[in-house]
Amino acid sequence: MQATTRYSMTMRILHWIIAACVIVLIPIGLLMVSRGEANIWDTLTNTLYAWHKAIGFTVLWLMVIRILIKLRQPSLPYTDDIPPVTLLAARTVHLLMYILLIIVPLLGWAGITAFPALNTIGGYHLPALPFIEKGEAFAKQLFNIHGLLGLTLGVLALAHIAAACKHLLINRDNVFKRMWFGKT
Repeated sequence: MQATTRYSMTMRILHWIIAACVIVLIPIGLLMVSRGEANIWDTLTNTLYAWHKAIGFTVLWLMVIRILIKLRQPSLPYTDDIPPVTLLAARTVHLLMYILLIIVPLLGWAGITAFPALNTIGGYHLPALPFIEKGEAFAKQLFNIHGLLGLTLGVLALAHIAAACKHLLINRDNVFKRMWFGKT
């Protein structure tokens, strides 16, 4: 049986916006951190940090919306011919990505609250995350965990992309099309 049912347009739009944000956030994060570690504090470095914070905060709220929608619209079934171990891997990767797409932005927000460095693009300042104590040492710990989990998210995203490409190009089983916009 081929799974041809699609996710709602809202879920598809959220999926692709969040995916684009993650694809942008990781290289921006790596570049800004390398510039900071090299003690290059100029307009470019500050702009990278500002955009990283603004986009990361946006991802957090888009994920909250996505989870609320997902609670009302359960996941679509996979095709019957997918092996159980593959299903387990897919569900595990999806679950871990959902968790990290909440935890990573929260840790970043906690870090910029502790530092404090809540300014983003256009002079907009994020609100401080409640109950986070101020302190540079604590902020650095939060940023280290944020970075490690962000890279973990990137690896999981690559696995997710590889699996999607396999379904599209090799299996041709319509799993990819459930989240795509084109014709079925």
